[in-house]
Amino acid sequence: MRGQLLEFARPYRRRFLLGVLLLVLTNAFTLLLPWLLRGAIAAIERGAAAAVVGWYATAMIAAALVQAVIRTGSRLTILGASRHIVFDIRNRFFAHLERLGASYFDSHRTGDIMSRGVNDLLLLRSLYGPGVLNLLNTALVFTGGVALMLSLDLTLTLWALAPFPILFLVVSLLSRRVFAQSVAVQEQLGALSTRAQENLSGIQQVKAYVQEEREAAAFRELGAEFRRRSLAMATLRGLMLALIAGFAGLGTLVVLFVGGQHVLAGRMTFADFVAFNATLGLLAWPTVALGWIVNVFQRGVGAMQRIQEVLAAVPDISPAGETGADGPPLDGAIEIRGLTFRFGGAQGAALTDLDLRVERGSRVAIVGEVGSGKSTLVNLLARVYPCPPGTIFIAGEDLAALPVGRVRRSIGYVPQEAFLFSRSLRDNIALGRPDASDEELSRAVALAGLTRDLGDFPDGLETIVGERGFTLSGGQRQRVALARALLTNPRLVLLDDALSSVDADTERGILEALGRDLRGRTCLLISHRFSTLAGADRILVFAAGRIVEDGTHADLLARDGIYARLFRRHLLQERLEEVS
Repeated sequence: MRGQLLEFARPYRRRFLLGVLLLVLTNAFTLLLPWLLRGAIAAIERGAAAAVVGWYATAMIAAALVQAVIRTGSRLTILGASRHIVFDIRNRFFAHLERLGASYFDSHRTGDIMSRGVNDLLLLRSLYGPGVLNLLNTALVFTGGVALMLSLDLTLTLWALAPFPILFLVVSLLSRRVFAQSVAVQEQLGALSTRAQENLSGIQQVKAYVQEEREAAAFRELGAEFRRRSLAMATLRGLMLALIAGFAGLGTLVVLFVGGQHVLAGRMTFADFVAFNATLGLLAWPTVALGWIVNVFQRGVGAMQRIQEVLAAVPDISPAGETGADGPPLDGAIEIRGLTFRFGGAQGAALTDLDLRVERGSRVAIVGEVGSGKSTLVNLLARVYPCPPGTIFIAGEDLAALPVGRVRRSIGYVPQEAFLFSRSLRDNIALGRPDASDEELSRAVALAGLTRDLGDFPDGLETIVGERGFTLSGGQRQRVALARALLTNPRLVLLDDALSSVDADTERGILEALGRDLRGRTCLLISHRFSTLAGADRILVFAAGRIVEDGTHADLLARDGIYARLFRRHLLQERLEEVS
């Protein structure tokens, strides 16, 4: 983990070197104060003139002022570097999340990821900033202070430092427990964040099922566990600080006892004794701060470990192809050869030995029971999930070997659940074409059947839709998502039950408009409405990850198989709805 910590700090090594230089100067002036105090006391003992004592006083004031200015510079330099480092880590963290595939987010909680990207980064900022600053300062103060104390009295210095080996051993043992407790606290904070994020995202469901009290109780339990772990870590930290302060106080008592005897025996002057104690006093705060430094570093290392777990995740689709869009748009037939696909962790295959050929420009409808593999096929074609090499070909090119950017820029994909950002309608529709003209936007809106709805929005296309588009109806959200896909002028259109929330008449009008506008382009349409399926050039019936029937609407009804059974069930449901 130290390697990762140094890797992010390396670009700012000059800033840290400058900070070290400033700290050296700061501590040089700090340690100059006891030396000037020694000279002043010695001058008073000799009965020197008031001007001489005044010179020492003036020098001490000047040294303190210079030390304050340089110390401010050292803090600005090192703390500034820490913010730059965390800025870099945050950008890299977010960029890496953007490259990870859907399978990663299927198995990792959003709240925990957000906790790593916010709380863990704050801990890293404390490590690179105050942690490094105090560590360097402590090392320099101890080095300079011990050297000054040795020059005054060797024996007394050894007595003063005698408790420190035991102190360092105790701190070393406790620091391991601090690290373990820190990781436990951050993991619990991730669980707490996840619960809060899920409840805020699903607040309507919580209220609809009157689960406010139950969810609040569950949150309190997680909060209580977070409090318990935090208090356990605080107890360890308090114990460490108390031990360090105790050892520091013990050293001071030893110095007062032994040093007093040296002064009385004439082996040490009073001025030297005062300077020695003043120097030892300068070591008091760095000694006490040692426990805080250990805590900051252990928590920072734990945070880096959690950040690194995300950065080490390998995208299931090659990152090199994420933004690549070289080459012309993919425009041609789809061919699938022996495709078998299994989701990570799933026991059974979602698709099994699938063979299919779709001619360029045809409209193919897909139908089947829930879990039959329809959406999986569409997700593979859109490269939401990685497809096995040599199984899917578009325009004769292996989909697995193509740059992902080129594939996705050739496809207009509308999933089952239309996700909208908390932005304006214009921004949501123009997501894939932010430079689209008003004319192009109007055309996409018209094709998606949204033109009439715009009059109901207070600001037209500039209307903010709210989080996840909650201010729109389900049908409006789906049509916004459809307009977003059509604006990119796709060669291949994939509609995964994308109009399920739209009434039948509106859906029919949209599909007729799409049929005219997308003539010559391939369209795969998943739907459960048989009025929609009947207009397709070809219908595929899926069952258990396989294509079990293939033909036109009339052909499949004539076979009296699965499709015919589904059709009769659909007619029965319509009649029951009419009666009710």
